[in-house]
Amino acid sequence: MMPHLSIRARLIFLSILLLAILATSLVLLSRELARDSEALAEEAGYVFIVKNANAANKHFGDLRYWLTDFAETLLSGSQQNAAAAKERLDSDLREIAEVDPVGVAAIGREVDKLNELAQKAADAFSSDDAAAGRALLAQAKQHILSVDEEIEKIVERVEQQAVTRRDASVRQAKLAVNASMVGGLFALILSLSLTALIVHSIVAPLRQVEQGMTAITRGDLDAPIPLETRDEIGAMVAALRMLRDSLIERDRLEREIRAARDTAESALQDLKAAQANLIQAEKMASLGQLTAGIAHEIKNPLNFVNNFSSLSVELTAELNEVLKSAFFSDNIRQEVAELTGMLKDNLEKVVQHGKRADSIVKNMLQHSREGSGEHHPADINAIVDESLNLAYHGARAEKAGFSIALQRDLDPSVGMADVYPQEITRVLLNLISNGFYATTKRKVEVGDGFEPMLSATTKNLGDKVEIRIRDNGTGIPEEIKEKIFNPFFTTKPTGEGTGLGLSMSYDIVVKQHGGSIDVETQPGLFTEFKIVLPRR
Repeated sequence: MMPHLSIRARLIFLSILLLAILATSLVLLSRELARDSEALAEEAGYVFIVKNANAANKHFGDLRYWLTDFAETLLSGSQQNAAAAKERLDSDLREIAEVDPVGVAAIGREVDKLNELAQKAADAFSSDDAAAGRALLAQAKQHILSVDEEIEKIVERVEQQAVTRRDASVRQAKLAVNASMVGGLFALILSLSLTALIVHSIVAPLRQVEQGMTAITRGDLDAPIPLETRDEIGAMVAALRMLRDSLIERDRLEREIRAARDTAESALQDLKAAQANLIQAEKMASLGQLTAGIAHEIKNPLNFVNNFSSLSVELTAELNEVLKSAFFSDNIRQEVAELTGMLKDNLEKVVQHGKRADSIVKNMLQHSREGSGEHHPADINAIVDESLNLAYHGARAEKAGFSIALQRDLDPSVGMADVYPQEITRVLLNLISNGFYATTKRKVEVGDGFEPMLSATTKNLGDKVEIRIRDNGTGIPEEIKEKIFNPFFTTKPTGEGTGLGLSMSYDIVVKQHGGSIDVETQPGLFTEFKIVLPRR
């Protein structure tokens, strides 16, 4: 019958029945309320005193701990904690003093004696008289026991009083309840049964609806929903079912939209990356072909210039030998010797600059190629260490007496990276060789007091790796710092640099590997190159 009645009708019926029971009970219980309330207030006071006594016991435990700790360690923090515990204990004792002033006074005297003995023990320990300190602490324990016993006695007395008063209140309450229930026992049982039935008919389906709503709120759209009925709860169930169906549909549509969006974004990113790679590859291929063509066209006539210049130097020497046997006046012979000498010097200059031009052409050919070696995972620390060794031994073989301090700070967690090992080695050899050149130049400028040094550092950056090459050489002036990666730009004297080393290094790191290369320098102090490579 209950599911066919509305919740409003059920509640009205229950209210009328309960009002009748309340009217009957009110007459019987009103006489006892005042008396019971006084008893409860008195009992609550006893409970509060017991609570304060237990708190006093705890705070006294804190006090004795911190006093003992202060006596043994002489820490100011322990003394402050002991003072705080003493204040809390005094506050508790003031509350207890209303029911047992004699016991509280006894506890106060014992606590004062305990404080006095703890202070004396602290003085003894501070005077390195440990035996006296321990003896004083032993005396203090007697006072601790006295306080504990006194607090326990207070708790027992107050609890006994509270129990006695409680028992009296219970007896009075039982008499009042028995008197009030004699006439209305049958009505009460009936009302309780009807109340339980009506409440259950409302609460049970509401709980099921609540559980369904909670589950749907958490995202569990498969949670069970109760059956629909013809009351207000049935309407709520219908609305909840519609909400769940709409959320299921929305979730399905969102998944489809998200999948389509992710697919489109992924395709767009792939398309942009492929387009950028194609454009870069086309540019590099065109530039490489153009550079290679120009270099090849220059190389042939340059070889003729270098070869015939070298041959002309030899012919000048042969001409001087032939002219020695010819008959000339001294003035003419001297003039011929000067002319041949000037011709020989000019030809040697032509040879020198021709060789430099040939070196530039070779570097242009090397710069124009897209890369060499195989692209595969390689140990970055091993590449850095090998490059240091190659550059160092090459410098010592090229220049006798070359010396520099090498420092390695290689992060063991750097591990592997997918690179062109030969190309990265070329970059590192370029940077290390430049560092050797800068430190050697500074040593010549400063003198014997300068110690050349070059360091190589690696660092794990998660999906990237970092390589730093630092030297304490001459540094790079600020006005040319932005130009050092330009092709053919060099700060070295004629014949010592082509200006392509750092340009090739930039192309290898940035364009070939998708990384970055930066420089930090201070003229006259140091130069540091930082390379960051993706692990891919």
